[in-house]
Amino acid sequence: MTPVLSVWLDICRIVAALFVFVGHAVGMGLASEAMSLQWHRSADDAVTAFFVISGLVIAHTSAQRPDQGWRAYALARMSRVYSVAIPAVLFVLALDHLGMQIDASKYTPDWQYPRLWLYLPLHWAFLGETWLGVFQPFTAAPYWSLTYEVWYYALFGALYHLRGLRRCWVAALIFLIMGPRIWLLLPIWWLGVGLHGRLAVLTCAKPVAWLMMAAFPLAYALFLSSGAQHQLDLASKALYAWLDGVLPFRFYGGSSVHALSDYPVALMFAMFLVGCANSGLGLSPRVRACVKWGAGYTFTFYLLHFSVIVFCLALGWSQLGGWAMSGVLLGTMVLSWLHAQVGEQRRVQYRWLIDRLLPGRMSHS
Repeated sequence: MTPVLSVWLDICRIVAALFVFVGHAVGMGLASEAMSLQWHRSADDAVTAFFVISGLVIAHTSAQRPDQGWRAYALARMSRVYSVAIPAVLFVLALDHLGMQIDASKYTPDWQYPRLWLYLPLHWAFLGETWLGVFQPFTAAPYWSLTYEVWYYALFGALYHLRGLRRCWVAALIFLIMGPRIWLLLPIWWLGVGLHGRLAVLTCAKPVAWLMMAAFPLAYALFLSSGAQHQLDLASKALYAWLDGVLPFRFYGGSSVHALSDYPVALMFAMFLVGCANSGLGLSPRVRACVKWGAGYTFTFYLLHFSVIVFCLALGWSQLGGWAMSGVLLGTMVLSWLHAQVGEQRRVQYRWLIDRLLPGRMSHS
């Protein structure tokens, strides 16, 4: 991965997180309808971009440390995930209880909240999109994609770091636990893995790379305006109905409700990343540092923003204009920064603890 592509991935993380925020704010009625246009789907399509980036980055970090072994891989992934997931779920739980004191109608207080002993372990085991059904932590709806990614991490780790029959059995078990909802978007995440393996041969001249980058927003706009996305959404519903009829249990798409229309978006975004890798369009060291700093908080921002929107709705806010929404965005950013001080900015401490709990730790004399 070139330094140029690395900074573009950080830019994409920031832009995608903002797209998700605006998409949810519009879709839930917090933002003005004047902002609607296609923003109601921007959240779904931005998560598709996140999946491609995730697969690419995981493949890159593993290739950088080919001899790290399964334990080091698991430790790295678990510390990254749990340093955000544990405090995020607790933060959302507290914010939801505060919001329920203001307007309980925006919440479902009779569902998960009285059964924390059951749901907290399930959320932190990332079982909310598997065979057990579709459930996310309280109002943290974006948590669904983290559940998908965790199982993709596990499958990749088994295939990459294990050998022989053990590799086959562990990978098969992980794949079985995933269930059909998570299977549906596995090709999108794996597209990022495959892209990493081919970046060295997918080279082109800089003008061609710039055209590829410029073509992405144009192709995406055409995909929306032509009705192709809508037709694939209908095909997705037909696919889910077919699965519901042939499987021996009730099936519905859960959070992967637009699987078939996600595939073209993923392919378009992958071509954009190929253009980025060959563009030579770097940034100054100071700007790169700022971009990297901002991208470092997108994970936390992504997991918290939906609950903040619900809380704003509980306050009675709706159809906010641009300036008011800018204030909500700024407030969510500040909360994300504060949260990160006990979350992902303390990843080293989480890693230390997980290292002592994870089997196979080498003893030191």
